[in-house]
Amino acid sequence: MRTHENTTQNLYESMTVKDIVLQNYKAVEVMEKYGIDFCCKGKKEINAALEEKQIDRDRFFNELNNVYLTKPASNERFEKWDLVFLYQYIVNNHHAYVKEAIPRILTHTNKVASRHGEKYPFLYEVNSLFEKVANELTSHMDKEEKILFPLVKYIADCKRFNEKPKNNGYGTIKAPITKMEQEHDSAGELLYKIRELTSNYTLPKDACTTFYITYQELDEFEKDLHKHVHLENNILFPQAIQIEEELLNTRN
Repeated sequence: MRTHENTTQNLYESMTVKDIVLQNYKAVEVMEKYGIDFCCKGKKEINAALEEKQIDRDRFFNELNNVYLTKPASNERFEKWDLVFLYQYIVNNHHAYVKEAIPRILTHTNKVASRHGEKYPFLYEVNSLFEKVANELTSHMDKEEKILFPLVKYIADCKRFNEKPKNNGYGTIKAPITKMEQEHDSAGELLYKIRELTSNYTLPKDACTTFYITYQELDEFEKDLHKHVHLENNILFPQAIQIEEELLNTRN
């Protein structure tokens, strides 16, 4: 077994965080446990991420190996999906979740801050930060659904019909994608600040039920955003850019 663990470590220690997750999405379980960003900062090599977080490498790779042995790769190989199907999945699952969750969580962060903010002043900032997250993501998803995703569909259709994209007006798809990635980074940083303020969602001893629920909702919201951003930053966006570049470089 030890030989197999060493082989696993040697195999993955030279890979990026993103590529490890792409190979087996179950790795997310370990990444999230140790607070390793596999979406916005997924291009970082795993060794650099472990060093930055001061995580014991042997323990990390041992846990990663155990997850791989007990939880084989999911049949949902997102990187193999059709681009249109993938962004529709993102809209129907992650966008829908965010739209449903935002008003509910805002109600709870407001309530907890108003009731417990005097004793725990950081709750006012948590509430303010989540309001920023809500506003940013609402605008962000609207731009994706009305502008970026239709461009992705257009590029996918061009590939299907072997046509060169007519990209007058927006340059290449890299421009809106870069903007969306910047907004992903911003939302991720805001949620990370919330996690820091709450000491990794550690409840005080006198926490009420709403306090508990709010922390659970914020934690779930952040994890969903990680998966949401991973599908876009690491799969949808790179593939759309690659397809467009190939089509633009094709001589008709």
